[in-house]
Amino acid sequence: MFEGKLNQFCKDTNETIRSKGFWDSMDDSLDMLENERYSTQEQIPIQKATKDAFIAQKIALVMSECGEALEAMRKDNYGLEIKDSFEDEIADVIIRLCDLCGELDMDIEKQISWKLDYNKSRPSKHGK
Repeated sequence: MFEGKLNQFCKDTNETIRSKGFWDSMDDSLDMLENERYSTQEQIPIQKATKDAFIAQKIALVMSECGEALEAMRKDNYGLEIKDSFEDEIADVIIRLCDLCGELDMDIEKQISWKLDYNKSRPSKHGK
């Protein structure tokens, strides 16, 4: 369906966002943990908890962008290539999601295809 383009877009997006320093605090925290004198058994759950906290923050930022899109809609602020417009905020949602998918090396193309096929098998309005 996507022919590798969406996954590549996510990787490219993540690379650009990383180059602007938006993942530095997670990387720095994980680096500091590696330099601590924890045993491997202690270090793995601490590293996972640290990374999970940063991923949760990124998810919250996606939700924040959704809220900004809603605000733009409520203010009837629409328009392409206009800062803080509905379209601008939706672009931010997609960029943040793609950044996260790229960071996690997620095969989002495969997951979207699977989910669309799954949803085709569901009843109208998913039976609700």
